[in-house]
Amino acid sequence: MIVAKRMMRNPVFVDENDSMKKAMDIMKEREIRHLPVLKGGDKLVGILTERDIKQASPSPATALEIREIFYLLDKVKVKQIMTRRVFTISSDAPIEEAALIMREKKIGCLPVVAGGKLVGILTETDILDAFLDSMGVNGPGYRVELALPNRPGMLLEVVKLLKDFDANIVSVATASHDDPGMRILILRIETKNYKVLKAAIKKSGYEILSAD
Repeated sequence: MIVAKRMMRNPVFVDENDSMKKAMDIMKEREIRHLPVLKGGDKLVGILTERDIKQASPSPATALEIREIFYLLDKVKVKQIMTRRVFTISSDAPIEEAALIMREKKIGCLPVVAGGKLVGILTETDILDAFLDSMGVNGPGYRVELALPNRPGMLLEVVKLLKDFDANIVSVATASHDDPGMRILILRIETKNYKVLKAAIKKSGYEILSAD
């Protein structure tokens, strides 16, 4: 799965010379936490987050009146409070590459660029949605988690067994095991013979870690 399949296209953005108040109003109205910042209508120069807004906002203990606060917020420019170092990704990059960048850099979104232009934005929610979709969480069927020897051909053996019971594989994923010689196989399957299939899996010598 590539970033283009999950990103939000034509994302809302602000200009670097827009006011802090305008950015706050957009975030509140659109219910978003990140705003790409552009210069001249197309050049990405920063990212504005809820955290940036909070750090630049007057303290709740301030003696300023509300009209004075609004006046100040209207005078502060986005370029004065935005995060200037922006990590980006291309639309044709794998979704897992985006997830890795976001985790390593501890950021909540990635502007998506193509040919130097902003074409989308990818957020933590988009990453989670992609994960849930790849795991078949919202789909039909049963979830089975197996511990298999980490050697070539094991997946094929399991698939052959499932085929014998007319089971349809909705999703498949693998994960590391505490034992480096083992691998965890996570399947979501559709079948009319689930109980019989579980018994056949056990009989074949595969360790079932969980099944529901």
